[in-house]
Amino acid sequence: MISLCKIVNERYDTLCNPAFRDRDRLRMDYIKLALEAYNSPHRHNFILNGQSVSNLDAVLHYLTYALDSADSDETADILMTMANMHSFQGKIDEAITGYNRALLKANQWQQATLHAYLAIWHHYQGNLKSVTKHLGYLEELYHLDQISHLEQVTHLKKQYDKHCGQTIGGVIEIIENVLAKPICYRCPASSTDTNSPHAIVTLGYKLNSDGSIALPLKLRLEKTLELATQNPKSIVVVTGGLETVGVTEAEQMQRWLEVSGVDNRRIIKEDKATNTIENAQNSLALLQAKGIKAATLVSASIHVHRSQVLFETVQHKSQQLKLNSNSNSLNTISFDHIAVQDGLSQESFPYGQTRINCYIDALRGYGMSAFKCGGYRQV
Repeated sequence: MISLCKIVNERYDTLCNPAFRDRDRLRMDYIKLALEAYNSPHRHNFILNGQSVSNLDAVLHYLTYALDSADSDETADILMTMANMHSFQGKIDEAITGYNRALLKANQWQQATLHAYLAIWHHYQGNLKSVTKHLGYLEELYHLDQISHLEQVTHLKKQYDKHCGQTIGGVIEIIENVLAKPICYRCPASSTDTNSPHAIVTLGYKLNSDGSIALPLKLRLEKTLELATQNPKSIVVVTGGLETVGVTEAEQMQRWLEVSGVDNRRIIKEDKATNTIENAQNSLALLQAKGIKAATLVSASIHVHRSQVLFETVQHKSQQLKLNSNSNSLNTISFDHIAVQDGLSQESFPYGQTRINCYIDALRGYGMSAFKCGGYRQV
């Protein structure tokens, strides 16, 4: 039997080898370049080797080179991240192939994350047999908790968040329920139970360069005003923290509603969120604090299903964390939506990339990292 001392010495010799250090440094350089490309605002005109490509193509290019010097765990993470990029591009078959490749190199907790991804994307494709198979693998993985006392396994549990895999079935149920309902454009005559605390949550939109309200946001505010008038007891949450010339979306939204006659005591301003995930997280905290039982989301026609999936998934995640920490459970808020008549959606139900984005947002809302390798983790 090889002694532990010998293994440690061999590993130390490898780490001290200049060639290994150079390869390790080169891999990290490629991963950093991939992360920069992922976060680039140049989504469709990223310059790579003198050519204009999408930023996601650039991520895949850099991570392909990073694979050359990666160990097994790192290889699984890189392949998983590359598969995520393929899903963002709408290439679901390629994404599934990538997740399966990553499984060959994955440790136990990476396997859990990969089976969760595979369950979600097979559900998108309608492969219910495969969904059941991967959910079954997740159950098997989490019956291995008898080794949880080992320090390295405990570390891996924290790193890969076993709860994401354990309750992925709940995420799938949210997707099914939300996508089964058509886009709702009309505010019903009485949209809420007057005895049940209700909120209207209006999602922000980037302001014009001079800080004024852009047309897409004005349409959302007009719909919000209509809904608030019909439901005078409902509070109104305006969420959006992106700033233009010193003013946030939420500040402008609040001003517009006040000028339009909505009592400012009904309006709650959430001006910290810079993306839809933060819109959901921050708004949910406010809704919970107010004891809200039902909420109506107001957004664009191509965005309302995504928003509802995201809000419900973030809520589901929060409830699971409370459950697992033996804390008091959170109040469950029921969500619906109202879309603006913006002409952006030609169908009653999400289709194409919009439907794919609903699945992506469910994963992101549940905390599954889109980019995760080289010690970098980003939802």
